[in-house]
Formats: sequence, structure tokens, C-alpha cells
Amino acid sequence: MNPPQPTPSVKADAIQKPTKPQREKKPSKSKPLNDEKMDNPTSKASTNDKQLTEKQLRKLEWEKKLSEQKGKGDIKDGLSLSKAELKAKRREQQEAQRQAKVEKDVKEVKDKPVENPKSLEKKPTRMLPGEAKKSDKKSTVEPKILKSKHVQLVQHLYKEPNPEYSSKLVNFKEIHPVFMRLGVQYSEKVILGSNARCLALLAGIRTLINDIQTPSKQEFCRYLQGVLQNCTDYLQECRPLAVSMTNALRSFKQQLRHIETIETGLNDNDKRTRLIDVIDTYIRNDMRRAWDAISIKVNAKIVDGDIILIYGCSSLVRQILLEANKDGKKFSVIIVDSRPLLEGREMLRRLISAGIKCSYVLINGLSCVMKQASKVLLGAHALLTNGSVMSRIGTAQVALVAQAYNKPVLVCCETYKFSERVQTDSFVFNEIGDSNLLLSADTSSSSSPLVYQKDNPKLNILNLLYDVTPPDLVTAVVTELAILPCTSVPVVLRINAGESNV
Repeated sequence: MNPPQPTPSVKADAIQKPTKPQREKKPSKSKPLNDEKMDNPTSKASTNDKQLTEKQLRKLEWEKKLSEQKGKGDIKDGLSLSKAELKAKRREQQEAQRQAKVEKDVKEVKDKPVENPKSLEKKPTRMLPGEAKKSDKKSTVEPKILKSKHVQLVQHLYKEPNPEYSSKLVNFKEIHPVFMRLGVQYSEKVILGSNARCLALLAGIRTLINDIQTPSKQEFCRYLQGVLQNCTDYLQECRPLAVSMTNALRSFKQQLRHIETIETGLNDNDKRTRLIDVIDTYIRNDMRRAWDAISIKVNAKIVDGDIILIYGCSSLVRQILLEANKDGKKFSVIIVDSRPLLEGREMLRRLISAGIKCSYVLINGLSCVMKQASKVLLGAHALLTNGSVMSRIGTAQVALVAQAYNKPVLVCCETYKFSERVQTDSFVFNEIGDSNLLLSADTSSSSSPLVYQKDNPKLNILNLLYDVTPPDLVTAVVTELAILPCTSVPVVLRINAGESNV
């Protein structure tokens, strides 16, 4: 019989040990792990393996930890945990350690006294330039919001005055004196109404063209365009430009570019004459002839015995009523007015001086006089693309009451007031007036009790100048082209754009 085999295997093991002198470092790394595995009962079966991979070693070490925690009752048996559960458990432990470290750091910072204030001053210098600017902006914006009692719903409509234009009485370098005076008149509400403001703007441009002197080595039209831009920016700071003014400026700048690029053979005097003719043509065709055409169309709708209700003071509506009175028609007018501007007083004075029978009422008594009216005539600041009418504040209320009493509402608006803007409410885009005007009762006998509420911290006063009337409340819009529905605005804009391109 053959001798037993274990002795040769022992010898073979003894022989193999000296044959691996170069791998003495690797077993030395894994010796503590092998010692730990000898103590673990779950790893006794693997002690005879010659080599273990790193993954198996980590697994055995984790199983040993689980077996230790099992005795304390912290978790369930490690063998019954899935991979996802083990991963979630490790994540929870890491988060707990991280949170404990953060709490420890916070506690140390609170308990530690400030011994060296210079070290705290050095911290802002380590910030990036962008971060420093952001912190400065926050510190400057917050006190402004606290000091100014702004209504948060229309916070985007408020604007801080430009420091360059803070004084309206200083003659700036590149702003013509005519525009300086015009800006003061706009801001002080001396010139009211979109038509009057547009006429004043075009008159100022005409004066600028006559007075401008082109520097040497500069082209006339290009220099005029730069100076005009500075003047209009100043007017924008004094008061936002009306839609009529924006459209008039756009038309003038198109003609200015046309003269600059196509009519290049003209000298400076010829260009002045050409540009003045452009302004006169615009006033004659797009404004005055439009007023005459609209007056003729509306006069055809006025009959004897009519009681016409109007709101505020519209120059176009005033011209319509004066023309109808000259034609010998017998009618009366109800003038509805509202604070704070009380523009209806000027309309009342003009109509009474012309011999027209008038009644004057504030807007809070509108429902009492609407039943007497036969039709309603309204002016417009602008007519938007979606058919909404933008006009002085209170126009939407007049149109709403007129619809409740089944009264026709005619809006008189020239096509040069048509806007490509779309707006359904009065908060997206509007102009904010002086809120202090609402605190006065406009009486010389006694002061208003509202004055004492000016400093009330719980009262925020909002004075919007315009509102938006939806097209459902408007019967028709009278233009120089025809009597159109409100939905025809995009068609008219497309026709005007095609004519201007030609």
C-alpha cells in the first residue's frame, strides 16, 4: 500500500515558501486582515485559500462588523440584508457623521470669542469680484425698498431717477434747450394728452433741425440722429413716451435713414429742408387729416336730441363735439371726471364757451347719469393688437357701466396710435403718477383728511395713469379709415407697415 499523502503536501508547502521571496510585501499588507478573519467564525472556511481578492476581503470585514452589531440588536442579520439595504445603511451612517461634524463646527464658532477682528476683515477680500458686487447690490437695494412705499404688485413699474437727469434746469451738453423745457412740461403735467405731447415733440424736433450745427468731418444725418437720441432719452427720464410719440419718432427716423443712405447728393441745408417737410407732412396727413375724417364719421352718428356722455378731456372728442355744434345739431353733453387730474374741467370750460349744454359729474355718480345718455364717446391713448383700448384711468369703468345699461360705446382713435403691444391688464405696462396727488381733495376751503394718512405704514398709495378696456366692452373704433371692430388692429398695422416699406 502507498504511504499517506499529507506529508508530501506539507513538504510541498515548505518548499514553496522560499520560492516566493519577491512577494513578501503583499502578505505583510494582508496579515492584519487574515488575523481578523481567523477570529471571525464565518471566515474559517476560507483560511486555507492561498490568496483572496480585495473585494472578498472587504466583504468578510463587513460581515464581521454586522455580526458584532447583531449582538447589540442594532440591525437585523447581515446575511438577510440585500445590497440596496446595505447601501442605504452606509449612506445613513455617512450623513449622520457629516451632520455631527457640521454641528460641532458651528458650536465651536459660537463658543469661540472674537479675539482678532483683523482676521474677520480679511475674509471679504477673498471673495471674487462678482460676489463682492452682488453683496453690494443687495445692501443698496434693501433700504430703498424699505424707504419707498411701493406696491409689490407693480414693483416693476417703479424706476429710480437717473442721477444725470436729476436736475431738469441744468443745460446739459448734448440736449437742446427746447427739449429741456419740454421735459419739464411733461413731468409737471403742463402738456397733457397723447396728441398734444406728440405735436410738442415734433415741434421740438423741427427746432432742433434748424438750430443744429454739424461739426467738421461729420455727416449731418448721422450727427442729428445721435443728438436726437440723447434728447429723447432725457424726455423718457422725465416721463415715459406715449405710443403716439414712439410711432412718430419711428417714422421720422425711417425718413432720416432714407435721406442718409439714398439721397446722398444733398447738402446740409437741403437735408434740413427735406426733414422739416417730413415733419410737416406727418402732422398734416397722419394727424390733422385723421382728426377731420374721424370727426366727419362721428358727426354722422349724432342726431338732434342726443345726450352724449364723455370722459375726461380728449382733444379729438372735443373737436368732434365742436364740429357737430357748428353744423347746427342740438345735443347735450354729460362730462364725467375723476381725480386727481380733473381734466374734465377744461373740457367743460371749452364746451360751455362754445354754447353747448353740459352737465358735470364725478365718476362716483356715473351709474346715476348713464341711464340718461344715448351714446358714449371715448378717447384713446393707444389701441393694442389684441383689441384692448389703453386710455386714461377710469375709461374701463365707464365702458363697463355703459354695457350694463346697453349703451353704445364708440372709441375715437387715429391709426398712428395703434400699437403692436399685447396687453390684457393694467399692471404689466403702465405709468405711475405722483401718489401725493390722491391725498388732496383739490379744495381751497379745507384740507383733505387723507393728508393725515400719508405716513401710515400700513397704507401704500398707487396712482396709475392708464387702464386697459377689453374689446368686449367697445362697440366700435372710429378711425380715419373706417368704423372698425377692435379686432381689425393687426390688419391696419400690416397695411401701414407695407406702405412704409414702399
